[in-house]
Amino acid sequence: MAEEFGIPMTEKDKKYEEMVRRVLEIADYVIETKVASTRQISKYFTENRFKISNATVCVYLSQRLPKIDPVRYAQVKPLIDQNTPKTVETVEVRKRIYTAVALLLRGLTIPQIIEEMNADKPEDEKVTFDIIYDDLTRRLKAIEKDNDILEDVKRRLSENRLDTLNNQGTNGPNYATRLQPRIKGQFATTKDDTLSTGPRKVK
Repeated sequence: MAEEFGIPMTEKDKKYEEMVRRVLEIADYVIETKVASTRQISKYFTENRFKISNATVCVYLSQRLPKIDPVRYAQVKPLIDQNTPKTVETVEVRKRIYTAVALLLRGLTIPQIIEEMNADKPEDEKVTFDIIYDDLTRRLKAIEKDNDILEDVKRRLSENRLDTLNNQGTNGPNYATRLQPRIKGQFATTKDDTLSTGPRKVK
């Protein structure tokens, strides 16, 4: 872009241009194939084009693409929205999401959350960084209606960089009572936050 006008590009410019190229390439892949699973997209591009994690795919499509190309985003968003409920509809996945949330709000780092959740689990059932990151962002937003919890999770992830979250506990509200039923598989809530059993449908 800048080089077309004889202006040398800085390293920062080159990195941004490469990021834009990747975002658009992933968006075109989603539009063409209708594949909206971040795991499948990550697997395809890592094996065939360039290494990229599930979390980065999620950021590219949900945060970068709307700013770079709103037209492409309008085509991609319905596919992402259609895919989201499929990833959170099982009780096991929801229990995993709320376990991760409870540990995060206790002050654990994501590596510590992974270590605790993987204890005594067989290799094929262990969670990864990408899974937990998606649980705390995209998947949680799809099923949780308590704005206080959503905002506190967002604060923990934004104010404290993922690799520097400390293990000293949060000074924020204590959500242990409200999260415990969700961890046990009780997801439906009433307006007064009284929890009833049974998974809540995601619209």
